[in-house]
Amino acid sequence: MSASNAAGFEAIETDLQGDVRVVCYVRSSVPAAVSERLTALVERLRTLEETGTLADVQVSQWPAEHAIGETDQPTREELVAEFEDWATQYGYSLEPGFCRQHTTPSPLGISEPCESIRVPLVALALYDADTDATDVQGVVPCTNPDKPVGERTYTVDEWLTAVETHASVASTHAENEQRTMLEGSR
Repeated sequence: MSASNAAGFEAIETDLQGDVRVVCYVRSSVPAAVSERLTALVERLRTLEETGTLADVQVSQWPAEHAIGETDQPTREELVAEFEDWATQYGYSLEPGFCRQHTTPSPLGISEPCESIRVPLVALALYDADTDATDVQGVVPCTNPDKPVGERTYTVDEWLTAVETHASVASTHAENEQRTMLEGSR
Protein backbone atom coordinates (compact mmCIF):
# COMPACT_ATOMS: atom_id res chain seq x y z
CA MET A 1 0.00 0.00 0.00
CA SER A 2 1.12 3.51 -0.68
CA ALA A 3 2.66 5.63 2.03
CA SER A 4 0.79 8.77 1.02
CA ASN A 5 -2.53 9.51 2.61
CA ALA A 6 -5.38 11.97 2.19
CA ALA A 7 -7.73 13.55 4.68
CA GLY A 8 -5.55 12.88 7.70
CA PHE A 9 -6.07 9.13 7.96
CA GLU A 10 -2.67 8.30 9.36
CA ALA A 11 -2.95 4.52 9.62
CA ILE A 12 -5.77 3.96 7.17
CA GLU A 13 -4.88 4.16 3.52
CA THR A 14 -6.83 6.38 1.17
CA ASP A 15 -4.31 6.24 -1.71
CA LEU A 16 -5.19 2.68 -2.61
CA GLN A 17 -4.43 2.05 -6.30
CA GLY A 18 -6.28 -1.28 -6.39
CA ASP A 19 -4.24 -3.00 -3.72
CA VAL A 20 -6.87 -3.16 -0.99
CA ARG A 21 -9.61 -5.69 -0.41
CA VAL A 22 -12.56 -4.39 1.62
CA VAL A 23 -15.03 -6.41 3.64
CA CYS A 24 -18.08 -4.33 4.50
CA TYR A 25 -19.95 -5.61 7.55
CA VAL A 26 -23.57 -4.57 7.93
CA ARG A 27 -26.27 -5.31 10.47
CA SER A 28 -28.88 -7.75 9.26
CA SER A 29 -32.00 -5.89 10.34
CA VAL A 30 -32.23 -2.14 10.00
CA PRO A 31 -35.08 0.34 9.38
CA ALA A 32 -35.92 1.09 5.73
CA ALA A 33 -34.38 4.59 5.81
CA VAL A 34 -31.11 3.18 7.15
CA SER A 35 -31.23 0.36 4.60
CA GLU A 36 -31.36 2.92 1.78
CA ARG A 37 -28.27 4.69 3.15
CA LEU A 38 -26.44 1.36 3.50
CA THR A 39 -27.35 0.46 -0.09
CA ALA A 40 -25.95 3.81 -1.31
CA LEU A 41 -22.79 3.22 0.69
CA VAL A 42 -22.33 -0.25 -0.82
CA GLU A 43 -22.89 1.23 -4.29
CA ARG A 44 -20.04 3.69 -3.62
CA LEU A 45 -17.79 0.78 -2.64
CA ARG A 46 -18.77 -1.14 -5.80
CA THR A 47 -18.00 1.92 -7.93
CA LEU A 48 -14.53 2.15 -6.36
CA GLU A 49 -14.07 -1.54 -7.15
CA GLU A 50 -15.23 -1.09 -10.77
CA THR A 51 -12.81 1.81 -11.31
CA GLY A 52 -9.90 -0.22 -9.93
CA THR A 53 -9.41 1.86 -6.80
CA LEU A 54 -10.33 -1.16 -4.67
CA ALA A 55 -9.24 -4.65 -5.66
CA ASP A 56 -12.26 -6.42 -4.19
CA VAL A 57 -15.35 -5.60 -2.17
CA GLN A 58 -17.28 -8.14 -0.14
CA VAL A 59 -20.43 -7.34 1.79
CA SER A 60 -21.26 -9.53 4.78
CA GLN A 61 -23.66 -9.46 7.67
CA TRP A 62 -22.09 -9.26 11.10
CA PRO A 63 -21.42 -12.81 12.28
CA ALA A 64 -23.21 -14.29 15.25
CA GLU A 65 -21.89 -13.15 18.59
CA HIS A 66 -21.22 -16.73 19.70
CA ALA A 67 -20.41 -19.82 17.65
CA ILE A 68 -23.45 -21.79 16.60
CA GLY A 69 -22.33 -25.27 15.59
CA GLU A 70 -19.28 -26.05 13.47
CA THR A 71 -18.17 -23.20 11.25
CA ASP A 72 -14.93 -21.93 9.79
CA GLN A 73 -16.22 -18.35 9.91
CA PRO A 74 -15.10 -16.17 12.82
CA THR A 75 -17.59 -15.18 15.47
CA ARG A 76 -18.33 -11.53 16.14
CA GLU A 77 -16.13 -11.79 19.24
CA GLU A 78 -13.18 -13.11 17.21
CA LEU A 79 -13.64 -10.54 14.46
CA VAL A 80 -13.87 -7.60 16.87
CA ALA A 81 -10.85 -8.93 18.79
CA GLU A 82 -8.91 -8.87 15.50
CA PHE A 83 -10.07 -5.29 14.88
CA GLU A 84 -9.09 -4.31 18.43
CA ASP A 85 -5.60 -5.76 17.86
CA TRP A 86 -5.23 -3.53 14.80
CA ALA A 87 -6.48 -0.48 16.73
CA THR A 88 -4.06 -1.13 19.60
CA GLN A 89 -1.14 -1.59 17.21
CA TYR A 90 -1.77 1.74 15.48
CA GLY A 91 -2.92 3.79 18.48
CA TYR A 92 -6.59 3.93 17.52
CA SER A 93 -9.76 3.10 19.43
CA LEU A 94 -12.83 1.41 18.01
CA GLU A 95 -15.17 3.30 20.32
CA PRO A 96 -17.78 4.68 20.02
CA GLY A 97 -18.64 2.55 16.95
CA PHE A 98 -17.84 -0.68 18.75
CA CYS A 99 -18.67 -1.10 22.40
CA ARG A 100 -18.32 -3.93 24.87
CA GLN A 101 -21.24 -4.05 27.27
CA HIS A 102 -21.28 -5.99 30.51
CA THR A 103 -24.60 -7.36 31.64
CA THR A 104 -25.27 -8.17 35.24
CA PRO A 105 -27.09 -11.29 36.30
CA SER A 106 -30.81 -10.99 36.72
CA PRO A 107 -32.04 -10.30 40.24
CA LEU A 108 -33.70 -13.71 40.17
CA GLY A 109 -30.37 -15.42 39.54
CA ILE A 110 -31.54 -16.84 36.21
CA SER A 111 -28.65 -15.55 34.10
CA GLU A 112 -24.91 -15.32 34.51
CA PRO A 113 -23.04 -12.03 34.05
CA CYS A 114 -21.69 -11.77 30.52
CA GLU A 115 -20.24 -9.42 27.99
CA SER A 116 -21.82 -8.50 24.67
CA ILE A 117 -20.42 -6.52 21.78
CA ARG A 118 -22.35 -3.72 20.13
CA VAL A 119 -21.19 -3.26 16.55
CA PRO A 120 -21.87 -0.32 14.24
CA LEU A 121 -24.51 -0.47 11.51
CA VAL A 122 -21.69 -0.61 8.99
CA ALA A 123 -17.94 -1.09 9.27
CA LEU A 124 -15.12 -1.66 6.83
CA ALA A 125 -12.22 -4.04 7.33
CA LEU A 126 -9.31 -3.34 4.98
CA TYR A 127 -6.95 -6.10 3.87
CA ASP A 128 -3.92 -6.18 1.58
CA ALA A 129 -5.14 -7.58 -1.76
CA ASP A 130 -1.62 -8.44 -2.97
CA THR A 131 -1.20 -11.27 -0.49
CA ASP A 132 -3.32 -14.07 0.90
CA ALA A 133 -2.78 -12.60 4.35
CA THR A 134 -5.84 -12.14 6.49
CA ASP A 135 -4.24 -9.52 8.74
CA VAL A 136 -6.38 -6.42 9.05
CA GLN A 137 -4.73 -3.32 7.60
CA GLY A 138 -7.42 -0.90 8.74
CA VAL A 139 -10.85 -0.62 10.34
CA VAL A 140 -13.43 2.10 9.83
CA PRO A 141 -15.04 3.54 11.93
CA CYS A 142 -12.23 4.24 14.34
CA THR A 143 -11.14 7.01 16.66
CA ASN A 144 -7.74 8.64 16.93
CA PRO A 145 -7.52 9.68 20.60
CA ASP A 146 -4.14 11.41 20.17
CA LYS A 147 -5.21 14.39 18.12
CA PRO A 148 -3.90 17.69 19.58
CA VAL A 149 -7.39 19.19 19.44
CA GLY A 150 -9.04 16.13 20.98
CA GLU A 151 -10.38 12.83 19.78
CA ARG A 152 -11.20 12.43 16.10
CA THR A 153 -13.58 9.69 14.97
CA TYR A 154 -13.40 8.67 11.31
CA THR A 155 -16.63 7.37 9.82
CA VAL A 156 -17.19 5.04 6.88
CA ASP A 157 -18.70 7.91 4.88
CA GLU A 158 -15.66 10.15 5.55
CA TRP A 159 -13.24 7.39 4.54
CA LEU A 160 -15.16 6.73 1.33
CA THR A 161 -15.22 10.44 0.52
CA ALA A 162 -11.45 10.69 1.08
CA VAL A 163 -10.81 7.65 -1.14
CA GLU A 164 -13.17 8.94 -3.85
CA THR A 165 -11.53 12.37 -3.73
CA HIS A 166 -8.04 10.90 -3.94
CA ALA A 167 -9.06 8.59 -6.80
CA SER A 168 -10.64 11.52 -8.68
CA VAL A 169 -7.54 13.69 -8.25
CA ALA A 170 -5.26 10.81 -9.31
CA SER A 171 -7.45 10.11 -12.35
CA THR A 172 -7.43 13.77 -13.41
CA HIS A 173 -3.66 13.91 -12.94
CA ALA A 174 -3.18 10.75 -15.05
CA GLU A 175 -5.43 12.13 -17.82
CA ASN A 176 -3.47 15.42 -17.88
CA GLU A 177 -0.16 13.52 -18.07
CA GLN A 178 -1.46 11.38 -20.93
CA ARG A 179 -2.77 14.45 -22.78
CA THR A 180 0.57 16.23 -22.31
CA MET A 181 2.49 13.20 -23.61
CA LEU A 182 0.22 12.94 -26.67
CA GLU A 183 0.48 16.66 -27.38
CA GLY A 184 4.27 16.49 -27.06
CA SER A 185 4.51 13.72 -29.66
CA ARG A 186 2.98 15.84 -32.44
